Amino acid sequence: MSSNDIEKGSENASGGYIDRLRSFKPNVRLYLLFVLLTTFNVGIYSVIFNLYILRLGLREDSLGLILSLSSISVGLFAIPSAFVCDRWGAKRTLLLSYAILSASLILLYSSTSMLILPLASTMHGIALSLSLVIGATFLVENSTPYERMHLFSMYYVIYTLSMLSGNLIGGFLPDLLTDLLLLERGGVDAYRLTLYFSLSATILSILPLWYIKDDNPRQNELRRQLSTYRSAMRNGSVQRMILIFALIGLGMGTALPFFNVYFDQVLKASTAQIGMIFSSTQLIMMAGYCLVPILTGRMGKITMASLVQMASVPFLLIFAFASSIVVAAFGYTMRYLLMDLANPVLNSHKLEIVPPEERPMINSLTWTACYLFVGAGTYAGGIMMAGGHNQMPFLITGALYALTAFLFYAFFGRDSSIRMD
Repeated sequence: MSSNDIEKGSENASGGYIDRLRSFKPNVRLYLLFVLLTTFNVGIYSVIFNLYILRLGLREDSLGLILSLSSISVGLFAIPSAFVCDRWGAKRTLLLSYAILSASLILLYSSTSMLILPLASTMHGIALSLSLVIGATFLVENSTPYERMHLFSMYYVIYTLSMLSGNLIGGFLPDLLTDLLLLERGGVDAYRLTLYFSLSATILSILPLWYIKDDNPRQNELRRQLSTYRSAMRNGSVQRMILIFALIGLGMGTALPFFNVYFDQVLKASTAQIGMIFSSTQLIMMAGYCLVPILTGRMGKITMASLVQMASVPFLLIFAFASSIVVAAFGYTMRYLLMDLANPVLNSHKLEIVPPEERPMINSLTWTACYLFVGAGTYAGGIMMAGGHNQMPFLITGALYALTAFLFYAFFGRDSSIRMD
């Protein structure tokens, strides 16, 4: 092949990529802006909140309980959320999620009571269940197969960009506020003010959400909705996807909420260092998500997703056994990059194996399985950390990720030859 042919192919590929981005509907663009704003809060939350709870004087097992209640609530309310979504439509469901989320964050960031914090965490989970169930379905219903993989990849690029910004600000803002306001260094006040700052982005997210054009909710009868669930549950592919998401959830819950705790308590990293590590990882992920359509086009969706999940396991082990912050940061970043490259495939594939009318149902079923096990894993991981078994959560997660990668290829490998258009 000549150099001219290569250059021409590259131009066609980039032109096609841009054309697909331009084809996104106004509803999709508004939703992506909503995601950008709400994820900024998540970015700061992911660096600060766990450390804030520990600064309140609570132990890792109490932290695990608070976090697990949020995840369990996502799982328990995912199926009711699908009914709400089906009857109310996307816009009103997202507005309800916004209202509950804002109220829960105000309570989580203000209260020190072990009665209020679990309640607020439960509310947080309900809000997340509504947004999770509607999110992927909304993107699929407002896109065509021509642009869909590019849309899901762009969603994750925007999500990652916002996470990066939140991680970076979350890492440095507590020290900055401490110096400006003469607060106690490492004290709870600087952490709380940082969380309040992140809340402003969530409150502003009402603006793009308000201008989304309401879809026409189907308002199915309850009997018909339950019939759709039974139909979906009899589908062998759906059953296999539920198992995959349950195993992923158990792995996520056992270790992922405690990466910043491990950096802070075991490796003695500063908040600024944790923020830098987390934000650098998000920067690398932005480039990674842009490669997803290319990798799936070359290897097929299933093969790509299975390989990157399996490849993430050694780096998780590097993180768990590292004695230096630099080595641990390398293991953390590479694990994050490889494991999360599979997300666009997993979340689009599960919706493509069922008819359109069953998409809210499989979305809710898979998130129910995932987050119930996230909750169980988080509580178990917190107990392990509180008991001084700091490496154990990460070893268990590595084993679960390896099993998930193997099963995903075994279950859906027949689709691995499919190439994206």
